[in-house]
Amino acid sequence: MGAWGTGISSNDIYEDINYEFFELYNQGMEVSSVTEKLLKENKELIDSHEDQNNFWITIAKSQWECKALDPKIYNRIKDIVESEKDIELWKELDASKSDLTKRKKVLENFLEKISTEKKTARKRKVKKKRGAIFQKGDCLIFKLSDGDFCGAFVLESEKESEFGLNLVAVTDLKKSDKPTEQDFENANILFGLEQQINKEFKPKEKISWYYAQHYKKAEIEIEIVGQLEVDKSYSSSRHYQSFSNWDNLKLFQDSYYSDLEKNKCDVNVPLKSLRKNTGYNNGYNSLWQRVKTKFNL
Repeated sequence: MGAWGTGISSNDIYEDINYEFFELYNQGMEVSSVTEKLLKENKELIDSHEDQNNFWITIAKSQWECKALDPKIYNRIKDIVESEKDIELWKELDASKSDLTKRKKVLENFLEKISTEKKTARKRKVKKKRGAIFQKGDCLIFKLSDGDFCGAFVLESEKESEFGLNLVAVTDLKKSDKPTEQDFENANILFGLEQQINKEFKPKEKISWYYAQHYKKAEIEIEIVGQLEVDKSYSSSRHYQSFSNWDNLKLFQDSYYSDLEKNKCDVNVPLKSLRKNTGYNNGYNSLWQRVKTKFNL
């Protein structure tokens, strides 16, 4: 049942169904259509002896919030509460007498609450659209703690999306003077050693997605020194499932260069292989295939 308390919302079912309900509602879907969709997609919950009560309670609560409580759903909740079906279920699951008393009171209060129509319907929330901080192809530099400059490159830039993500690749550039656009042309992707479940360390490219809304709070100071063409397209749902904070760009390299002999990976993957389609197969797959081949992974 996945419950951590006696409250209406203190269970996994409520968390999941409530989230799905209002995701669809906020997209403009009518309450009846949202309900129909969730009923079709959650037949296992509806048929589950342990989960069905929480499912119907969540549907009723969500509909009531939108001032669209279906009388049939209301009657179903009324039956659950007055027949004490849910209390009997909690007894089967060895709930304490204290929890049974609390749960009974919670259900009675809930039924009383939804028995009166809500004064105003819940407003639909329009998700804020964000643009990424940097443009695709931007050559970024910033200083490390030792005073040297290093470089990172923007492989992708989301426009008008929920998170405004940038896909950023850390390069092997590290110089006392500012790297130039030409330096980025000849740069390689930086790899670090990452511990696996079996405690072995294997090379991992330092490429992650970064959120637009987190940039203002970051302490790192980034400068754009050039722009290079990127032919390839990347998606946060398909490529490089790694998400990070902007300050980690500096923190990682500070750590990496503090003991270069220990951390260095003998992998040479040109940055241009992730920028251009010519001569390489589909970016990530090609890069990872070359690493696997070199290290017999």
